[in-house]
Amino acid sequence: MKKIQQGFTLIELMIVVAIIGILAALALPAYQDYTTKARVSEAAQLVATAKTALVIAFNEGTLDATSNNASLGLAAPAAITSKYVTSVTVQGTSATAGTITAVIQGTADAAVDAANVVWTMNCVTGADCTFTVGGSIPTKFFPKA
Repeated sequence: MKKIQQGFTLIELMIVVAIIGILAALALPAYQDYTTKARVSEAAQLVATAKTALVIAFNEGTLDATSNNASLGLAAPAAITSKYVTSVTVQGTSATAGTITAVIQGTADAAVDAANVVWTMNCVTGADCTFTVGGSIPTKFFPKA
């Protein structure tokens, strides 16, 4: 009786290895972007209190161009930090607007480290205050307003 050989040929194994290599080449950049965006989103958590302080100042009529961290009852900019944020600076720009700037660090992405995310608040009397997100980081990493 003849014994039947079982297994894969070398070419079949090489094709599988090539497919896995192609999938890994596509997945790695997407994963790196995902992790960077997650690190930047930490800033959104830190600025939540600052957003509330700006809105309260607007509603109380105390918001103006001189409003800042101290006048809004927030910690100093360099004291609001985390693993990926070096500072959070709040600045009133008028009686109906203000900005919050978070400086990003330690994300292992040169386009993001030492860059900033800026939330801009605009309020309308009798309506809601809205926030828009901008800054010097690439737009694909912007957290939600």
